[in-house]
Amino acid sequence: MAALQGRRVIKVYVDEAAYEHIAGNAASANLFLSDYLSRIALGHRVRSVVDRQMVGELRRLGALLKHRYPKESNWTTEEKRRYWAAHEQLMALAVTLEAVIDCHGPG
Repeated sequence: MAALQGRRVIKVYVDEAAYEHIAGNAASANLFLSDYLSRIALGHRVRSVVDRQMVGELRRLGALLKHRYPKESNWTTEEKRRYWAAHEQLMALAVTLEAVIDCHGPG
């Protein structure tokens, strides 16, 4: 009970669609609804757990591509360039996505 001393309650009425949207965003960020709303109202960034996992998976896929490069292949120079260009694009996508997530948060 001591943790709640000095805290105030704010009630907000929304329709069912808005509630579902807000509750979904809170769940995707792995936060209680009140924590999510407090962070949003105070202008804090809220990152979705799914978004963080997606960035991690893109980075993991890039590392896997780098590791699985066939060093002993008979690839042409152009094929090698395309392979590494795809790797670089994948890693750039992860960086860009992370920046967008940090700026906007979910929903």
